[in-house]
Amino acid sequence: EEGAKALLSQFVAPNADHAALTRSLKPTSADYKALFDESTAPKIESAQSKDWESGKAVIKPGDGQTEVKIASATGADLAAGKGGAKEFPGGYKKLAKHLVPTATFFRFKFVKPGEDTGTAYDGLAFVNNHWVIAPKPFRALDGKGGGLDEVAAADEPAAKPGKGKPKGG
Repeated sequence: EEGAKALLSQFVAPNADHAALTRSLKPTSADYKALFDESTAPKIESAQSKDWESGKAVIKPGDGQTEVKIASATGADLAAGKGGAKEFPGGYKKLAKHLVPTATFFRFKFVKPGEDTGTAYDGLAFVNNHWVIAPKPFRALDGKGGGLDEVAAADEPAAKPGKGKPKGG
């Protein structure tokens, strides 16, 4: 987790080159295979390739977000719903059987000092001796794009079990 914090602190540094920092996290085919099973890795790589090639993929904190909060979980934890799994988007649950059990995934958010919610990202991992990000990999199972193409939404508290989505919204 210290390595993730050191990496992500670069994104909140004054005058950070967010585009260059993001590009440095682009996974290779070998990286996808280190994170996902043999049949799923190429699907996720294909779904995310357009986002990477467009150059529009940029991880960036919002205005005033100068702190980083990090959660981590292994593929096994995500599959079992243990450890830091509750901090990850719900889509990881359906992807869990395709995750390499020993791979550690990180979810992080940029927040304003003293706040718990902020701009959230997921899919960060240290594989093959370098950091990569494969955000929202579960979208590939739905035939959707990668997840780098969308602006990160403000992080919202998770819904309480047994409570549905608010009505009328």
